[in-house]
Amino acid sequence: MSLPTTAATTLENCKKYLNIGNSDTSKDELIELLIEAATNAAEEYLGRNIVTRQISQEPYDCTNSKSKYLQLKQYPVTTITTIIEDGETLDTTALKIDNSNGIIKRNIFWKGAVLVTYTAGLATNTLSVPKNIQLAIWQWVSYLLNTQESQGINSETLGDYSVNYLEQNQEIPSTVASLLEGYRRIDL
Repeated sequence: MSLPTTAATTLENCKKYLNIGNSDTSKDELIELLIEAATNAAEEYLGRNIVTRQISQEPYDCTNSKSKYLQLKQYPVTTITTIIEDGETLDTTALKIDNSNGIIKRNIFWKGAVLVTYTAGLATNTLSVPKNIQLAIWQWVSYLLNTQESQGINSETLGDYSVNYLEQNQEIPSTVASLLEGYRRIDL
């Protein structure tokens, strides 16, 4: 089940990047849709939430675990609300939590079914999203707009002028990927 996405940039900032004046609202609905799609795709690529939101009862199977560590899927962690291990609610104050890496350490091995409810994300709100990520979203929206406007045309040449619209067989434009790379999820 996919969680609702919170846009990683504002319509106004994206329009500035695209050199579209605020008074031109003809593409606002499309740009907002593309921002949402690019944010969602970026989160899939990163394996992390960009803007902080609550994750409710994220499941972990620790049945055969021989570990005192549990790494949450989303981080940095803002708060941990509850941890339920085999139906028993744990006292979170007795746990050592590395919020920046989403790692919960305890003195004994994790066991059974563990459910964690917490909030996590790279930024507290849209305005505090790192500039590299916002730039990646703007570039991705620009790429998607150019792809849509080219209607499947890969490139055009007129005299000495040549433009390439599509990067063949690529899910994410390479410039976007390079801006996002430093924020990708790293597992233990």
